Amino acid sequence: MSARSYRLTTTFLSALLLGACAPSAISLSVKSPPGTNLGRPMYMLVRQVDPKAYGNEAYSEVADKVGAPDETVLHTSVIYPGTIQRFQVKAPKKDGGALAISFLFTAPDGNWQMLLGPEQNTVDVELTVSRILSNSGPAALPTEAPAAPEAPAAPEMPKLPEKMPELPKFGAK
Repeated sequence: MSARSYRLTTTFLSALLLGACAPSAISLSVKSPPGTNLGRPMYMLVRQVDPKAYGNEAYSEVADKVGAPDETVLHTSVIYPGTIQRFQVKAPKKDGGALAISFLFTAPDGNWQMLLGPEQNTVDVELTVSRILSNSGPAALPTEAPAAPEAPAAPEMPKLPEKMPELPKFGAK
């Protein structure tokens, strides 16, 4: 085998293995406390989006995709308050844009949708009454722990006199 064909074979096998290691599904966990969406069920959509257009989407545009999903909608579910629901969502094509998760609250107050990172394959979302409270996806661990703050010095206690003064005696003669 020539050096050139060896390099081509090695490159091909490396690309094949790397492609096989790419996640084929995204694990999604949604924690919805009892008061979420004022206690009413709501829709969640997982969509493939253009990151540039994502920030300009109107709530009504996304809500319309529940009844008439297009090719960008990868997953739709009903989220019930007071539950933790887990889903496996097929990963989008690498060149097809980013992934967005939208929660259709009755009266959204803050973040109602979120954009996922390109390599994010596990997502934990916590909801609150009318918005996304947090996304606790895998985060990089800090290389060093932050230094603990110094404890404040204890206040100095008052000192007792060496000899206590004699107290007056009552009723004694």
